[in-house]
Amino acid sequence: MDETQPMTRRDRRALERERASEAGLSSHQARKAALAREARGPVIRKAAFGLVVVAVLGFGAFFAFGDFLNRPVASNDSIDVQSSMAGFTPSVIKVTAGTTVTLDWWTQDAAVHLQGGAHTMISPELGLAEKLPAESRRQVIWTVPDKPGTYDVWCETCCGGKDSPTMHGKIVVEAA
Repeated sequence: MDETQPMTRRDRRALERERASEAGLSSHQARKAALAREARGPVIRKAAFGLVVVAVLGFGAFFAFGDFLNRPVASNDSIDVQSSMAGFTPSVIKVTAGTTVTLDWWTQDAAVHLQGGAHTMISPELGLAEKLPAESRRQVIWTVPDKPGTYDVWCETCCGGKDSPTMHGKIVVEAA
C-alpha cells in the first residue's frame, strides 16, 4: 500500500486483524479495542477545548477583577480605605470618639480619570480635608472628634463632588 494515500476501511480492518493475531486477540476483541481507541479522540478534543475555555475565562476574570487581587495590605493598627471612581471602600468606617486613627488610604485610579489628578476625602465636621494623588497610597493620621454621630465624607475632585451619589462614604463616630 502507498503510504501517501489515506487508508480505506478495508485497509484499516486488515491492519486490525493483523494486530489482533499478533496480540493473540479474536477479531471481535480487536474491533472492540479499535473502537475504544477511536472513541478517545473526540473525548480528548472536548477536554482540550474545555481547558482552553477555562483558561480564557480565568484570564478574563483576572483582568476584570485584578484591582481586587492586588490590594495593598494594611497594617494591623490602621483602617484600609480605597478611593475609586465607584466611591470609598468600605463605604462605612467606624471609629471611637477622641482616639487617633490611621487611615491606610490608596487608589489605583489613573490621573486621566481624576479631576486634578487626585482623589480627596472631605468632611468639614470631622476636620478632614485630605488629598491623594492618582495611583498612590498614603497614611492619614487623624484625631477623631469627641462628638459621636454619623458623618458624611466625600470626594470633591471628581465624579461631581459633594453632589455625586457615588463618591460618598460615612464615618460613624462611636462613644468611647
